[in-house]
Amino acid sequence: MSAEPPLDRAALVGVARSRYGLEVEQATFLPDGTAHAYRLEGPGGRVFAKVIPDTPSGQQLTRSLLAELPLLKVLRGEALLPRVPQALTTLDGESLARVEGYALILYQWIEATNLSSAWEGALTELAPLLGRLHAATPRILAAVQTLPAPPETFELPLDDLDRDLAALRQLGRGARPGLRALKALLAPHEPAIGRLAARLRHFQGVARRRPPRLVVCHTDAHGGNVMRDAAGQLWLVDWATARLAPPEHDLWMLHARLPQVLPAYQAEVGAALHPDPDLLGFYLCRRPLEDLAADLYWALHEHTRAQQDEATLDILTRFVLPAVQRAEDELDQLTAALG
Repeated sequence: MSAEPPLDRAALVGVARSRYGLEVEQATFLPDGTAHAYRLEGPGGRVFAKVIPDTPSGQQLTRSLLAELPLLKVLRGEALLPRVPQALTTLDGESLARVEGYALILYQWIEATNLSSAWEGALTELAPLLGRLHAATPRILAAVQTLPAPPETFELPLDDLDRDLAALRQLGRGARPGLRALKALLAPHEPAIGRLAARLRHFQGVARRRPPRLVVCHTDAHGGNVMRDAAGQLWLVDWATARLAPPEHDLWMLHARLPQVLPAYQAEVGAALHPDPDLLGFYLCRRPLEDLAADLYWALHEHTRAQQDEATLDILTRFVLPAVQRAEDELDQLTAALG
């Protein structure tokens, strides 16, 4: 979930009309997801808009979104994964525009629905899509020089996380209410965070001692980024963190049913693959701590409005902290399931 930015919707519609030549008349904020998004619609139909603030993290996201566009073009153009987003260009052929200090990127509207809680039931369909992506790595790299995210080096988010947790502990009474609520929310979870961080450091050491096989990974194919259209076909969206990484970077997310869906994945890859339990463990431990570190950073260093704090507290309560608490048990269950 995200809080709507202080952006004039009429100005957003105006830029879509003047810079893109679109017949749109209204903008509706879409709170799902971490990036600020709007649906623009009018006589010319609908388009999907991402608006990115001019903050340090926003500037990084803008760079990633621009680097995403050549990858999407190759996936569609070579029919590797044709059901991915398609960005629009301005009348001048530019990939982005500006509106009230925000970067603006528009995409064709996808008539499909996020899987959300139905995601796990679709893993038998998602696994072969990931296999097709991984198998296409040579073709993709022949056409795309730079992926949205740098190649995997098994970096950890722990230094920033430790710094911001320490800052929270030292908050004074003059801190804004949202930060005080954040401090109270996180305090009982710190033991679990510490245990998970210790396991993550162990897996990092193992991963860095083994030269991994790298493939093009989506890295974020969860229920919010997988959609189903009226024909029953799956779409993969939000490729801003795609990178070269071990296959486990995508496969860990399927951990609830990985042994069952692995054959469908292997059929698309064209070879047997035995997922490395230590790499799966690395990603299963890193992801919730990555999410936690990002949310803390935004709250402490970039948020300026109560609505932003409320959205972060909601995300942490509903998604991130439960994932931290579950991670160790899920890791043990996955290890047992893989034998």
